[in-house]
Amino acid sequence: MKIQLLSFAALKDFFPSKQELRFDGTKSVSELKSYLSNLKPEATNLIKISRISINQIIAKDSDSITEGAVVAILPPSSGG
Repeated sequence: MKIQLLSFAALKDFFPSKQELRFDGTKSVSELKSYLSNLKPEATNLIKISRISINQIIAKDSDSITEGAVVAILPPSSGG
């Protein structure tokens, strides 16, 4: 399975703003978060509190990510 991962805000310090990822089989949002935490352990705390969107819809940890999805990882941010 191939997806496009978009990283925003502070997560761009750990991951490219846009990258293609390939997996065997379907992944859940929770599995993607674990995968990313294993890639960059120093980003684990930020990943845990981040929201994930799949094709511009906020997803739950149990939701499945399908082939060709555009997945965004959205850490909390503040601003005015």
